[in-house]
Amino acid sequence: MKCAHATANHLDSPSLRLVYSIVPAMKSYTLVIVVDRYWPSCGGVEQATLTLAASLPSEWRVTIVTHRPSTAATLYGVFTSSRKMPANDPSGHVIEPLEAGGVGRVLLMPLLIWNVPLLRRVLPRILFDLLYIWYNLVFSRRVERLLDEADSIHCISTGYLARCVTDVCLKKGIRFVHEPFIHFRRWGDSPAQLRAYAAADTVICPTESYKMKFLSRINSSIPVNVAVIPPVVAEPGYPKLRMPPVPGRFVLFLGRREAHKGLASLLVAFGGLERLASLVIAGPGEPIRIRNMAVFDLGEVDEKIKHWLLSSCDILCVPSTDESFGIVFTEAMSFGKPVVGFDIAPINEIVKNGESGLLVPPDDTDSLHRALETALTDNRLRKKMGNAAKERYDRLFARHVVIEKIIGLHARK
Repeated sequence: MKCAHATANHLDSPSLRLVYSIVPAMKSYTLVIVVDRYWPSCGGVEQATLTLAASLPSEWRVTIVTHRPSTAATLYGVFTSSRKMPANDPSGHVIEPLEAGGVGRVLLMPLLIWNVPLLRRVLPRILFDLLYIWYNLVFSRRVERLLDEADSIHCISTGYLARCVTDVCLKKGIRFVHEPFIHFRRWGDSPAQLRAYAAADTVICPTESYKMKFLSRINSSIPVNVAVIPPVVAEPGYPKLRMPPVPGRFVLFLGRREAHKGLASLLVAFGGLERLASLVIAGPGEPIRIRNMAVFDLGEVDEKIKHWLLSSCDILCVPSTDESFGIVFTEAMSFGKPVVGFDIAPINEIVKNGESGLLVPPDDTDSLHRALETALTDNRLRKKMGNAAKERYDRLFARHVVIEKIIGLHARK
């Protein structure tokens, strides 16, 4: 999603005022939020980080430490980007970008080895861990300076930045929390990365199934303090558009066009349902290349359009086969929308099958078709599931619920 350049900071909302009365704000408290990417990409983890920063007590001094945005296909390119970033985020928090100078670019050149297909295929995790040596040479001093005066660190990274934060915090005796959105067996779970997360004062896992996966990959002799806390979701907005981008009823796919998000399966499953509704696709990635008058591809959209789509759709359907959490599902639930998708962890922890949505066996497009047809034709069931989704969101995933838990972690003596 494109990030809106004027995100409201709802620090005065009744729910958050209640949170701050329960967990007293700490005067002169300095928190540094560390994240791999923060601007301008604000989908998924980046959007949750933006919402987290905007939702913390105004008395806290919050700084964002992040790498400059990059679309590079190489590990080297990711850490040598020179793209500009604003000095502050929409809530006014200072953004401190990490960048490699001329000497740093030379020192980082060994990272080009990561893109040698044979080495990456045979030794992916070992190779990734070894290449951290050069990253550490370039960025560790800068990270140390930025974290030096912090009371606590909240690190949302699954890359080298997480390891660097761990090294600095252990050296300086700074309290730190890791919240890594790992895609197990795909990225973020190399041996050294896992050890770095486990060294934190607390590791935040978004779901119970995620916690079990994480702990199963950690050496049992290492004591790990784990808290299960879902990511922060912005409060729902209901914008009115002069010219709605889609007419009539529609099923919504919202997310990146990565293979594991299941767009290909949805396009197959949607066949034959054109008489009931349109299919709207929104999110970054390659445009779809099918000829179907009932399928609308809006591409990457800003927050205003995103909220309009979530508030106006009949159903959210993102049939993912792999998720670390799936923030889009809680976003849809905040608008009282039922979810149709595949029955995998952690989605089946977020969405209760038959109550707040319909979940079917993974990769079963026939069952996905039938679930979509049921949800579109049974108005009573769809409304009932939508109400249950909203109730579940308010109870478990609402912003004030999550923020209270996060503040408690950092305020704890």
